[in-house]
Amino acid sequence: MKTKIKKILCSLLASAMMMSVLSGVPAVSASAKESIGNGLVLSTDAITLSEGSSATFTAALADGFDASRLSCVVADPTVAVVTPIAYASNVAAFQVTYGNGGSTIAAVYNLDNPAVVAYLTINAGGLIMDIPAKLGTNHSNYCKLVSYEFVPYDFTYADFNDYKYTLNLKYQCVSYNDKDYNKWGCYGYFYDAAGNVLSKVHLYCSSLSKSRIYHSEFNVPVNAVRFSIEGF
Repeated sequence: MKTKIKKILCSLLASAMMMSVLSGVPAVSASAKESIGNGLVLSTDAITLSEGSSATFTAALADGFDASRLSCVVADPTVAVVTPIAYASNVAAFQVTYGNGGSTIAAVYNLDNPAVVAYLTINAGGLIMDIPAKLGTNHSNYCKLVSYEFVPYDFTYADFNDYKYTLNLKYQCVSYNDKDYNKWGCYGYFYDAAGNVLSKVHLYCSSLSKSRIYHSEFNVPVNAVRFSIEGF
């Protein structure tokens, strides 16, 4: 059975590369655009999960087809698990459950005809990252995000157990046209599930220089589900 599943997965992923409508791997995104396959439409082309959360999406076949014949395979099932939860005529509902985190691709396909397939990007991270293309509030001086990573929070004193890990950010100066200001900064905010601000942090460059890369580290509050940076 495992060998059969692997063969199906390889076939599906290979088909994705050949389909002009879905050329390449979908970009990492939290958008809610439809994912359209050959006779199959998903309600979204990307899902973002925070730690311990789940989400749902639907898959619709053409009228007259049986949605109970739809199945889903995940390229890396350690990232997230996708399971069918309901069928009604030509529409099926699936649930995506957080696993170990990361990014992967899921393929929903028809068991009777694997060529009928559509794809979904799954991003399962410690936080939902709300990062604008241009960081900052000064339109002449601004930066862009280069990379980020979550690392274990290793400060073990009991008084500091309000954090679950550390967020390491790297950002680069893209524009430095206002020479009257050689310092740059903007704020980031950690939010809980209710939208309350748990922590406000400051991204800062003490000596602004175009193309230079800067680094910041912030402790992530234990109840945080989203991180947002000021931008325009």
